[in-house]
Amino acid sequence: MLGLILAVLVCSIPADAVVTPLPGQGNQTGILFGVHPNAKTNETITAFIAEHGEIWWHENTYNHTHEYVYIVPANACEEQLVYLNKIRADEHGGEQSIGQIWIIGCDEALPLAAELTFPKIFAKYPALSNDGGVRSYVENQSPNRYEEITSKPSRAQVYFINDTGVFTEYIVDLSGGEIVSTTYISEENLTVGRAEAEAQVLSGQSPGACVENVVLKVYDSDRIVWEITVRAGRETDVVQIPSDLAPGQSLRTTTPGFGTILAAFGVGMSFVLYRKRR
Repeated sequence: MLGLILAVLVCSIPADAVVTPLPGQGNQTGILFGVHPNAKTNETITAFIAEHGEIWWHENTYNHTHEYVYIVPANACEEQLVYLNKIRADEHGGEQSIGQIWIIGCDEALPLAAELTFPKIFAKYPALSNDGGVRSYVENQSPNRYEEITSKPSRAQVYFINDTGVFTEYIVDLSGGEIVSTTYISEENLTVGRAEAEAQVLSGQSPGACVENVVLKVYDSDRIVWEITVRAGRETDVVQIPSDLAPGQSLRTTTPGFGTILAAFGVGMSFVLYRKRR
């Protein structure tokens, strides 16, 4: 009976399908080059494998069109190579597929694309996907939430917020769906940090009051306030605590085409980024 089941499974696999064995099954370098022949002709990848010897590899999602391919030394792993690969490229037909290449620590993993991290807001404002600063902040600083504020039918602000450690924000001003400017701000650049601002707010509240939400707001390019929502029983209150920039600090504000760093994920723009943490 088992033999019959195996025969059915084997016969059900299309003739042109590439079957990737589990890690540890077969020669992993040969399997990698069989599934992704472009890796065999990439000098950075082949040099990494030659240096480390036996490897195993796996694929992870980046976005709808590209994936990460991880190449991990099988023995004494201190670093791994990861490259961005175009999913539907005809590698066996000679189509180029490899984009960016990273050398990172073995305990690291590269992030999902920004538009998969916050799909609703990126779908609403496609211009966000095309801004290198937005992508860099979302993919590298791992904000855990965002807020959208609409002031007029055609004007909006999107706040990408990381409040899990040092409080940082990336504020995007949009008009007609297009980016007007972006501003990066961190509590490390301010005279009043998040903890101090929350303490000031709660000092005037009842003992059971708690902070529900915190956002940094920037007005007129230089007026900065902590906007803190406090709940006390059934009542909620929004309190603003002003803060100045610390001595020698300034806001990082850019406008499209002036000072933004474009993301280099295009196929054919292959280069290596070393980001080691030992």
